[in-house]
Amino acid sequence: MEQFNEARDIGDGIHAIPVPVSDLPVGDTQVYAIESPRGVILVDVGWNNDTSWNALQSGLASAGLSVTDVEGVVVTHFHPDHVGLTGRIREASGCWVGMHEADFEQLGHMMAGHDWTNRELDQWIKAGAPAEQIDEFLAAGRDRDGVPDEQPDRILKTDEVIPLAGRTLRTVFTPGHTPGHACFYIEEHGILFSGDHVLAKTTPHIGEFDFPVAERDALGEFLDSLRAVAALPARRTLPAHRQPIDDLAARTDALVEHHERRLDDLYDSFGDEELTLWQATERMTWYRPWHETPPRGKQMAMSEGSAHIRHLIERGRARRVPGTDPARFVRV
Repeated sequence: MEQFNEARDIGDGIHAIPVPVSDLPVGDTQVYAIESPRGVILVDVGWNNDTSWNALQSGLASAGLSVTDVEGVVVTHFHPDHVGLTGRIREASGCWVGMHEADFEQLGHMMAGHDWTNRELDQWIKAGAPAEQIDEFLAAGRDRDGVPDEQPDRILKTDEVIPLAGRTLRTVFTPGHTPGHACFYIEEHGILFSGDHVLAKTTPHIGEFDFPVAERDALGEFLDSLRAVAALPARRTLPAHRQPIDDLAARTDALVEHHERRLDDLYDSFGDEELTLWQATERMTWYRPWHETPPRGKQMAMSEGSAHIRHLIERGRARRVPGTDPARFVRV
């Protein structure tokens, strides 16, 4: 078996195993193995491909463990870099796999491989994207690498408690990044596994793909969830990517402030104009110039633009202009 970075014993009966995931900018998925009554509980598992699978096995072995020692898996949300390997792990160990109930439908759609091309074409048309941009997007195709082989078999509800070795793991519902994102909290030791809800340096993607504007207020949910976890007496915060978070309250405050600035900037960018989702998103600030952003990146950006417009509407600072097709929005 190819060798990868070894597991790190980070104390409190927890090992961290870096599992590589495709070419995502957030880097490896940090898989956490926690001592449990009949082996270990894993928090998140990484991408569904042979590279990630071998890395997870190698990491467990370096900690004196095997996949067969896995009693259960809890996943923070349905994205492939978190849930991808669950099917392989369950087949090898007979473990249970749990995910918050609000993400089951999302994962089902992703696994079913519905007619994404027609759905995404409809999205881009409703967003008001130029025809040549739509053609470029469709030509880029879709990569379904990393998707799990089967659904989790255990529905986790808010505040559900999972037994560990001499302590418990509580499910903390934190919608925003996805409808069913959950963090997991060891109350006895003040340890929060924050998934993608709170990352040390990166701002999690908060978007809605129901263009041009969704019924769900994803950004509002995210801001509320940030304030909720900030109130936890967590002495350690362990995210799914990169380094731990030293000061949870300070980091959540910074993320709230970041989105408040983006909301203000988006509001100001409207001026007195009526804008489509495409036009509004184009005016937002991204980590690279809009004309250099690849098609998939533009789709992700529009989902964030949609979430921010939706929250401006929720706050009474914007509205949808009646009778416009594609839909247009104006600030209030």
